[in-house]
Amino acid sequence: MILEIIEKHKTIIQNFEIQKFKIVSKSYQLICNVLFINNSQLFIRDYLFLDGERKYSYHWQNELNECLVRWDNAPHHQEITTYPFHKHIGKDENIEDSEPMKLESVLKYIQNCVE
Repeated sequence: MILEIIEKHKTIIQNFEIQKFKIVSKSYQLICNVLFINNSQLFIRDYLFLDGERKYSYHWQNELNECLVRWDNAPHHQEITTYPFHKHIGKDENIEDSEPMKLESVLKYIQNCVE
């Protein structure tokens, strides 16, 4: 599944490293880093727990280690209408609404920006 998603976006991916991928019953843990052809990076942390709760962070940064976009569902920023789903644009204080994100959606977004 992960490799299939990566394969779909291989034209913008220079390298990737799956640091942890574990499936237990209906739960999973994914920790992965992706390096793109423009030297930006995506740091992926995505967990689905046995109780159905999901926590994720997709942190995309440029080659200077500056945040471009980070999508996450940490339970803060209650003022956001899509709480707890939100994204940070650039610096952390630039918070916007976000739909729940998955790897495929994040890579599509990045592909549109990198190409």
